[in-house]
Amino acid sequence: MSEQGMTQPKEDKGIVDIFKIGLDVWLQEMRGVFSRLLGNFEICQLDKRLEREYALLGKLSCGDAKGDIELCKKQIDFFKDEISKLKKEQAAKRDVKHRDNERKMDL
Repeated sequence: MSEQGMTQPKEDKGIVDIFKIGLDVWLQEMRGVFSRLLGNFEICQLDKRLEREYALLGKLSCGDAKGDIELCKKQIDFFKDEISKLKKEQAAKRDVKHRDNERKMDL
């Protein structure tokens, strides 16, 4: 066997291949941005509902409205827990992304 048959040709990436790689990277970044936007929107909506529950609790405490104070307090605790969980989840995703980026840069 000759040496020519055993050597493999180097793979040259054309402009189309580079464009595909760039497009894949861009799509991954857009997914991350969209995911963060949705998470922030969800937290914002929960904050608004939490504020409404606090306002309702104030009205119930003053006797200006009819309703169950205990239920209102449970709702407030629920919204606080959900907001806390979502913020922790976002921080964990951010940490994983940061760690992955550091590993890629070390290669």
